[in-house]
Amino acid sequence: MTNRASTSPIQRVAQMSALALCLTTCAISAQQIYKHTDENGNVSFSDTKPTNVQPEDVEEVELNATNSAPPPPDIPEVETSQKTESEQESIPYESVITNPSDGTTLPMGPGNFAVTASFSPPLRSGERVQLLMDGTPMGGPQRGSAWQLSNVFRGEHSLVAQRIGRGGDVLDSSQPVTVYVLRPSIR
Repeated sequence: MTNRASTSPIQRVAQMSALALCLTTCAISAQQIYKHTDENGNVSFSDTKPTNVQPEDVEEVELNATNSAPPPPDIPEVETSQKTESEQESIPYESVITNPSDGTTLPMGPGNFAVTASFSPPLRSGERVQLLMDGTPMGGPQRGSAWQLSNVFRGEHSLVAQRIGRGGDVLDSSQPVTVYVLRPSIR
């Protein structure tokens, strides 16, 4: 037991609060609970015995002991967002442009076509994808893996899909896919 003279007022308040909490918990767990079913089958529970019913219609509920198991040991959390560069490099990323296929020739028209890609493993929180055509970003990084390109000039174009990490670093790039766009030209 501690000497009252050696404890500060804050320590005494903390000790009294802990004692009050223990006593309250014990009082709550020792309180009696009553169960009553009315003529319509409705069940009600109360901490006071119902007075408007027959005593044989009231059941005292026996409560089990309060759980006193210790908490589980601390398990360190794995922070996926703070992996080192070497850990990120060890993940086998795969980025593939699935449409159009390499060497596709797009027929005469306005130069509009869709590009889709697949990314494995699936994108994680904060990761984005970027489509490059001839080394130039087509729009900004996005979560989706489909793009609709419009008014692409005639000629040969190289498409690359990139997986971008949270910090803006390129985690993986697809193999280039070459497409040929045929468009009427004015001479």
